[in-house]
Amino acid sequence: MAEKKKTDIKFPFFRIKEDEEGSYVKVGPIEVTDTKTSEEVNVGPLHIREGSVAFKKDKGGTLEGIAWAMFFILLGSVFLYGNISHQEPVGMIPIGVGIIWLSLNYARSRLNLKVSNFTVALGIIAIIWGLTERFAPDVSFMAIVAIAVGIALIIHFGRKTY
Repeated sequence: MAEKKKTDIKFPFFRIKEDEEGSYVKVGPIEVTDTKTSEEVNVGPLHIREGSVAFKKDKGGTLEGIAWAMFFILLGSVFLYGNISHQEPVGMIPIGVGIIWLSLNYARSRLNLKVSNFTVALGIIAIIWGLTERFAPDVSFMAIVAIAVGIALIIHFGRKTY
C-alpha cells in the first residue's frame, strides 16, 4: 500500500501543515481547528479539504458587501444631486447610512444571522443626526445623543432582574 503524502498549504502570512497523525496543525498567527472526523479545516472563509483550498463566502459577508455597495451608491447620488441642483443635501448622508445599517441588520435577522446591536444603535443615531441636521439645524446633536443614551441605559438597566 502506498504511503499517503503529507500536505502543506502555504499562504502569504501563515502555513497549514499536516503532522504525522494526519491532522492539520497551525503554523502561523491564525488558529486552525482540528476536525479529524470531517477531514476539513476552516480558516475564516477558507475551507481546506484533502490538500485543496476553497473560498466560500457566507451570507453575512455577502450582506456586508451589498451594504458597502449601497453606501457608495448613496455617496455618488448625494454628490451628484449637489452638483446638479447647486444645493447642499444637508443630512442626507447620515440618514442614508442609518437606513443602510438598519436594513443590513433586518436582513441578518430574516436570515437567522447574528444581528449587531452596535450597528443598530449607530443606525438609529445616524438617522436622528441626519433628521436634526435637515429639519432642526439649531438643535445640538450631542444633546440629543446624550438624551438617547440616557434613555437606552434606563431601559437596559430597568429590564435586568437581580
